[in-house]
Amino acid sequence: MLIESALGIISLIAVGMVYETYTSGGFGSPAVAFASGIALMFGTDGTSVNNVIKALLTLAVSVFALTSLDTGTRLSRFMFSELFLKEDEASYKDAKGVRRLLAHPLFGTIFMVVVGCILGGLSLSQIWSLFGAANQLLAGIALMAIAAWLGDAGKNNKMFFIPMIFMLAATLTYLVMTVQKKIAVIGSGAAVWGDWFQFIFAAAMAILAVILVVQGVQTFAAQAKKK
Repeated sequence: MLIESALGIISLIAVGMVYETYTSGGFGSPAVAFASGIALMFGTDGTSVNNVIKALLTLAVSVFALTSLDTGTRLSRFMFSELFLKEDEASYKDAKGVRRLLAHPLFGTIFMVVVGCILGGLSLSQIWSLFGAANQLLAGIALMAIAAWLGDAGKNNKMFFIPMIFMLAATLTYLVMTVQKKIAVIGSGAAVWGDWFQFIFAAAMAILAVILVVQGVQTFAAQAKKK
């Protein structure tokens, strides 16, 4: 999270350096804008140093996107397949009937790739705004899970409470504000598919996060009573 925060600050500085060019449509993608902004920190536009850094950073962002896509596809396939397996079934070979087909790795991979292609054909600007909230919400839940595990093991977990509370409070506040904003847009009758998408997923993430937070608080309270 610390590295992500540092990268976020650097990204803001980089975009600020090329803001006018970016807003006027001078770059083909956000990755090029980010690379161009960083490159300007090392050399004037058009110099060899600037061109080399711009090319390397653009390639690095592209590689990061591809590896993230690969990891996301694999993990989503695992989760999709496990939805159709019972607790006593280790793999699709142990399943019966339609569940055997749905839990098959090949079927799950094809299904998730098709879903990814459909999402890829949509406007990413309508989806990307929730990515940061989902990412940081996952970080807060991970901190809560680690704190619960340490507490169950009888070890000190207090160092996780402050960052956990901060991350959960910040992301939940953003999700609630997003839901309120989208309700207003939908109520005005000017909503497009992106507004409905953000409303549904922001509300779902907020509700699920609140459920997990309640369970986490109950877990911490039970651990405190044991002490």
